[in-house]
Amino acid sequence: MTDLRTDLPFADYQYPTKPVDGPRLAIVGEAPGAEEARQGTPFVGRSGKLLDESLAAVGIERAECLVANVFRYQPPGNKVGHFFSSRARARKEGREIDESWGAFGTSDRLLAEFAGEIEHLRATLADYRPSVIVALGRTPTWALTGENGILQLRGKVLPCRLLEGVEVVPTFHPSYLLRGQLVEQPTFLADLRLAVSRLTR
Repeated sequence: MTDLRTDLPFADYQYPTKPVDGPRLAIVGEAPGAEEARQGTPFVGRSGKLLDESLAAVGIERAECLVANVFRYQPPGNKVGHFFSSRARARKEGREIDESWGAFGTSDRLLAEFAGEIEHLRATLADYRPSVIVALGRTPTWALTGENGILQLRGKVLPCRLLEGVEVVPTFHPSYLLRGQLVEQPTFLADLRLAVSRLTR
């Protein structure tokens, strides 16, 4: 069986560069894009600039946060569906599915060869021990909570299935705002403020 990770561009997590006194915040996105893979760092380019500006607007420095993606590999065409498959397609292609993570959307499941990415995220979060995680988009919301439907879930406080006692605040991915949805930026900022408020409760 071919390993779908072969030759995929890679970008690791960005760990805090400033010490944090008190509760910690983690920010988790989907997967690196081309610029992230080129620089080896998550959230650079336009999405990163918008994220940094938005964090600053709610009183958070990126350097104080763990910034990660669910998948450290850039999928072809930046399509996160590369990491998932329906059962029927997986059988047809001779792929294995990891059923333990549940459905992504209505019918897709995580391809087994990428399950290690979520386990790596779990281990990193266990080491970092954030109090609150901001989930940027559909994929991290699913990975962190097991829930689907970012439009319905954004702005809520959900339990993290990867780490007991940690809260997850889903919101939009910055790239979604940049694809003609800047009208949602006040909502995005409100979600970030909610996450910050949970740090101090």
